[in-house]
Amino acid sequence: MRYLTLGGLLILLCSGAVWAQGTDAVEKRELIYCADLMTHEEREAYRAKMRAARGPDEKARLRAEHRAEMEKRAQAHGTSCEHRRGEGQGPGHQAGRP
Repeated sequence: MRYLTLGGLLILLCSGAVWAQGTDAVEKRELIYCADLMTHEEREAYRAKMRAARGPDEKARLRAEHRAEMEKRAQAHGTSCEHRRGEGQGPGHQAGRP
C-alpha cells in the first residue's frame, strides 16, 4: 500500500509539472513588418494590440494598418520596407525560391 501511495504521489507531481509547462509556454512571436524602424516600445504596443485582437479579421486589419504606417515611415527615411526584407539572414535564406 505504501508503494501505491508513493507512486500516486509521483504521478500527481509529474502531471502538475506538465500542466505548468503548458500554461507558462513562451508565446510564438510573428515577425513584425519593418520592425527595425520601430522603437522597442512601439513593437511591444503592436504585440499587445495583436494579442487583444478578437479574431483573424481584426488581426489582418491591424497588420494592414501597421504596414501602411511603416511604408510611410520608410519613405520618410528615404528607404523602403521591401528593400529591408531578408537583411541579415545569411546565405541561402531563400533556398528553393525563384
